[in-house]
Parts: sequence; C-alpha cells; structure tokens
Amino acid sequence: MTANASNKHFSLLPVDPHWDAEKQGSANYAAGSSRTRRARPSPPDPDKRPEPALKSRPRRTTAAPPTPAQDPEIHHIKGSIQRIDPDGTRCGLAIRNALDQTYDGRRTGRWDLTQLTKAETAHIGPLIEVWLQRVLDLDDGITTSLQVAGYDVACTWSERIDGWTLDRPVPEQRELPYLVIWANEETSRFSLGILRPSPDSRGVASMDRGRPRLSPAGIDQILWVFDGNPLPTNVLTKHPQAATAAVLQSSGQAAVNMLFRRLQGELVRHSAVETVAQQIDSSKRIRDARRHLRSEGIIILGHFQPHPQIAADLGLPRPSLGTFVSHRLAPMEAGEYGRGAVIDGGKWRLATPSDPVTASPAVPVHGQ
Repeated sequence: MTANASNKHFSLLPVDPHWDAEKQGSANYAAGSSRTRRARPSPPDPDKRPEPALKSRPRRTTAAPPTPAQDPEIHHIKGSIQRIDPDGTRCGLAIRNALDQTYDGRRTGRWDLTQLTKAETAHIGPLIEVWLQRVLDLDDGITTSLQVAGYDVACTWSERIDGWTLDRPVPEQRELPYLVIWANEETSRFSLGILRPSPDSRGVASMDRGRPRLSPAGIDQILWVFDGNPLPTNVLTKHPQAATAAVLQSSGQAAVNMLFRRLQGELVRHSAVETVAQQIDSSKRIRDARRHLRSEGIIILGHFQPHPQIAADLGLPRPSLGTFVSHRLAPMEAGEYGRGAVIDGGKWRLATPSDPVTASPAVPVHGQ
C-alpha cells in the first residue's frame, strides 16, 4: 500500500457546524492560493495490523536465557543499558522517533504502519539503531553498527511479537549478540532484549531476503532488558477517525483546530500536529489554534510553565517537552468545590457536556 494511493472521501464523523464552517473557510482560502496540495494518504488497514500485545509471549519451549556464568557478556550489555536508561524511557523515545521519521507525516500525512510500503518498513530497524545510538550515546561497532559496553551488537526489529529475523551464521565464527526489539502502536508498549543465537535459534527462512526467522526456542532464549515498557503514544493510531478527518481538511490550520477540538484530554505529540498540518510552521498553527478555539471555550496547554501546573490543577495529563493537551473549560461559581485552576485572574474547571459554551481564558504566553 502506498502513500496517496487513495483520494476517496471519508465520512467517518458526525456533522458539526464548526467543522463545516472551517472546511468552507479553508476551501475559499485554498481557491486563491498556489500552495502545494495537501497529501491524502490511503486510510490504515486494521486487518494488516499485528495482533495487539502488551509484552513478550509466554515461554513455549524448555529453552531459557543464559545465566551470568554461562554468558557474562550479554549480562554485561544488559547492565550497561539499564545504567544509562533505568526505566526504558530513552529506548522508548528512540523507537517512537524512528517510527515517526518513517511515517514522515509532515510530507505524507501518514501515521500508521499499514500505510507504509514494504520498502519503507524495511528501514524501520536501521532507524531504530540510529536513534538508540543517539539516546544511549553508543559508539559505532567494528563489525556492526552499534557497540554496547565495548561489545559489537547487531539489531533485529519486528512489529510482530515473533517475527524477528537473524543473519545467516558465519562458519567458525562466534555468534554476535543481537538487540531484539519489538513495539506495538495500539497498546503503546515495547520490549528490548539481548540474544546470542545458538544452533537451534534459527527457524525457517522468511521472505526478508531469505533470512532465517527466530525459532520458538530462540525467542525463549532472549534475555529481556525491558519487556512491555511504555512506548510514547501515537495518538493518531489511538483515534484513527479523528486523525483521518483532520488529515482530510483542506488547510493545515483547519486540521490542527479539528485535532485539538476532537482529542480533548489527550496528550498530543508535536509529530501528530505536524502530520495533520503538513506544514513547516506547525508550531504557529498551534498558536493560532489557541486563538481560534477560545470562542468554543477550549484551551491548549503546552510544556512551558505555568501550563503543566494548570493542566495538573485541572486534572489533565501534564504536558512534557513537545506535547500538548486541550480541553473545554467552564468558570467555577463562588462556593463551587472540585478541581480547578486560576487562569487569567479567574477560577476555571473542566467543562461538562451540560455546561454552556463560554469563551476560554487567555493562557500565559511563553516569555511574556
């Protein structure tokens, strides 16, 4: 499946007067503009997604990872990674960045693995290696791309929990350890382990250049460094209908407005904004969306103070670097109890569907 393979219209969302007004206004603007046409990627194909999983599968054979006495080298590699990245946050970010770089959302409008071509998916593994080297500050290997704790390591990536492939063994040469990496976009989980292949680690040849798949015994021999750790969420995969509707807008500003209107209460990464905006100045689109959505009572909070504290006071997720959260607000009446935040001199709380729409307060601007 290729990007821009389909230009069919999608009717995935109920009609909303705000959306119609935005759509008409952006269409009128586009009629007199010579800008580049927005990408219209084919929609994700749920049938092609791997089975959702939270961590590695239960052991199916009698094989087991080697003990420190049996293979001290791979345990040394594991300890080195955990010292640099104790909770797996850096490794999760490396995988997230590699996936987002492959989607190339700003240019293609894509956000899902099933929207990629086979040639593009083949580059995910090497990109993860590049990002792991950056976030863990690893050296180049002598015979491989990476070196961990002074040992050359190879890498194998799979979007399926049992889909890893290995290089063919070199006769009379000791097997190098592999970093075995997996991630699932639907569950926002990833795993990273270490394996030194043994004679029974390789199964039948896969379609990936005839490389042998990791056998069930080989999978059970993996020494997991992180297993089922959080992967930074791809909010567009989590909400595909909202993502499709935003990408199909006729202007980047209308798309960003719709994204924050639809995904209230969700942490939205900047890469998601770039995907729906498809513009270099996507940060300006966020600033303008704050102004456009004020009349609807919606605020957009970012990572600079006091925005994270306001979000926490309201009971919203705290935005960190490169993330945003939006929600419609309502003024708190005198004597009203519950969570609220002081914004622009007034006390505000999260609005409920029964609250009338009130223009939102002006949130502090960074540097002012």
